[in-house]
Formats: sequence, C-alpha cells, structure tokens
Amino acid sequence: MSDELTPLQIETLRRDWRYFAILTFLFSFGFSVYSGPFQNYLRDVLQASALDLGKLEAIREIPGLLAALMAGTLVALAESKVAAIGLILGGIGIGVTGYFDHLNPLITVTVFWSIGFHLWATVQGSITLALSKGKEGGRHLGRMSGIGAVATIVGLGTTYLLTRLFPGAYKAYFILGGIAIVIAGIYALLLSTHAEHGSRQRLIFRREYGLFYLLTFLEGCRRQIFSIFASFALIIVYKMPLQTMVLIQFVNAILIAITAPRMGKILDKRGEREPLTLYAIGLIVVFLGYATLQTAWALVALFLIDNILFTFGIGFTTYLNRIVRKGELTPCIAMGTTMNHIAAVTVPYFGALLWMKTGNYQYPFWVGVFIAIISLVATRYLPSGVASEV
Repeated sequence: MSDELTPLQIETLRRDWRYFAILTFLFSFGFSVYSGPFQNYLRDVLQASALDLGKLEAIREIPGLLAALMAGTLVALAESKVAAIGLILGGIGIGVTGYFDHLNPLITVTVFWSIGFHLWATVQGSITLALSKGKEGGRHLGRMSGIGAVATIVGLGTTYLLTRLFPGAYKAYFILGGIAIVIAGIYALLLSTHAEHGSRQRLIFRREYGLFYLLTFLEGCRRQIFSIFASFALIIVYKMPLQTMVLIQFVNAILIAITAPRMGKILDKRGEREPLTLYAIGLIVVFLGYATLQTAWALVALFLIDNILFTFGIGFTTYLNRIVRKGELTPCIAMGTTMNHIAAVTVPYFGALLWMKTGNYQYPFWVGVFIAIISLVATRYLPSGVASEV
C-alpha cells in the first residue's frame, strides 16, 4: 500500500483488490467451463473440420483486431466500466452458445461474445497496474494470473464432473460459464476510482512503442497456431475424448497456478529481456516437437510445457508499463491487442487451409518454428535489467 494514501483510501483499495480478485476468478472459471469442452462440442455436435475451426476462430478474432478502435470509442468511460460492459456481453454470448447446432449462427453469437471478451482483455492489465499504484506490477500481474489459473482448475474440475454425470450436456456447461462471467461483470461495476488510470488518449501508435507492438504481433501468431491446432490435433488426429482433454487442461491450470506468481516476481527483479529470451527458446523447442513427433502423449507433454511458457507473456505488459507515457497505458494495450489480432484473423484460417491442403497437421507448426525464431531475435532488443515503472 502506498504511504501517500489515507486510511480510508487504503481500505477502499483493499476492497477493490478483493472485488478484482473475485471477478478475475469468476471470469476464468466461467471461460474454462466454456472453452474446456468447446472443441469437442464442435466435433460431436457440429461435426466440424479443421477448416471450419479455422474459419470460426479467424472471424471470432475480428473484434480483437478492432480492439484499439473500441477502446478509443469508450475513452470517456473508466476502465472498470469498460470491463463491466465487456464481461456482461461476453457472459451473455457464451451462455447462449449451446443453443446453436449449425456453424453460421454459432459464428454470429461467437463474434458477439468476442466483442465483450476483447473489451475486457484491453483493460484487464491496466486495472491490475492501476491498483498496484506503480509498485511490483509484475508480481500483481502474476498473482492475478495465478488466481485465474486456480479458477480454471475449479472450472475444469467442475466440467469434468459434469461430463461424468451429464455427458454431452454442452448447453448446460455453457450456461453455467456465461452466468459466472456476467456476475464478474457486476463486480467490475463495484470498483472505485483506484482502478482507473485517469484521463487517457483515444488511439496511440508511437514509434517508441514499436518493439512492444512487434512482440505482441508475434505473440498473436504463436498463440493462434498453438492454442487452436495443438488441441485440435489431439482431438481430431489422436481421437482424445472430452474427459481426457478436460483432464489435460486441468493439469495445465495447476502448473500455471504454480508458475505465474513466480514469473511476476522474476520480471520485477530481473526485467523482461532474459525471461522473454528463454520464452522464445522454449517456443522453438515446443513447435519443433509438434512439427516432428507423432506420439500422442509426447504431444500432450509439449502442450503442457507451452502453456507453462505462456506465463512469461505478462512480460510484454510489464515492459510496456516501464516505458509508457502517463495516460497512455490503456490505449497502448488496446493497440497491442489490435496488433496481436492482425495475426489472429489470418493465422487460424490459413493454418487450417495448410493443414487441409497438405493433409498433415504438422505443417502449421513449422510456421510456428519460424515465428518463434523471429521472436527470439526481437527479444534481444529489449533493455537489460530493470527500469523504473511509471
């Protein structure tokens, strides 16, 4: 807590941290209940192909491509209010997902909840850093990631039990997830001005933030290739059943809950260059494994390793927080989300097309190797050590 705050402000700040932890938990719980069985839902109910998945994911990410524009439009609203709008829209959309058993209407409702999701994504890190009051931003980002991972564990555990008791009841899973996310939005409405960064610019694109934009763009490429095709390969090629996929994600969430808070502390202590360099090297190894190995459980191990490496990603936000000008954090994160999603609206479709045309799921991962190598080079331009935060 800052020494400059009055006792009443300190108490309000503590309350805001409680509310933000609760809403972070509820969002991650709800989203895991939805996302855990979703690709199995595509296979079992819609009989979707890899190309169908690529089309769905590419269109779903269009709101992310427009994230900076959306955040700029809502510049008059505090970050907490933007978060509330996003979470409530996202929860409603996810809650009704199970009512659609054809691809086109599913795409429509997916774009709807994606608008809300990306509004939340553009302000989540900003709110965390605002509440941290310029102290140990990495630790707080890591702590929120840890809370999200614990919520994911609970959500996937709940989903696993539901799949045992009510197999194939996808509609019920999605309704439960949607309700949790809407409640998270209600908690966001209760946050005070501690969660705000004050007045901010509409749109920010400065040359001095170029490395941040490049790294987030490359991260978008990496995220789309692995998060979509790694799990879908296990489901389609290696015939992993729903309960096994949920169990894999459950173990993954436990590992993230352990590593994310520690990663935040490392970033505060050592800066971003060394951890993100290690991150890029790890990605090269993981992508090479998926591009060459054909043993299901070896790919599962790589899947878990990749998701542990994903905790390094908070380093992009802590790096920006160290260099950003006052009042520009939220719009810069929004612009970074847009750069990230330039990849997100193209990689899923063309990656799926590459898979379908060649008949080999491994080709998209060779593209991932190339992207990870570029990321490794880019991270070497990060400043070494720790600079002061804004």
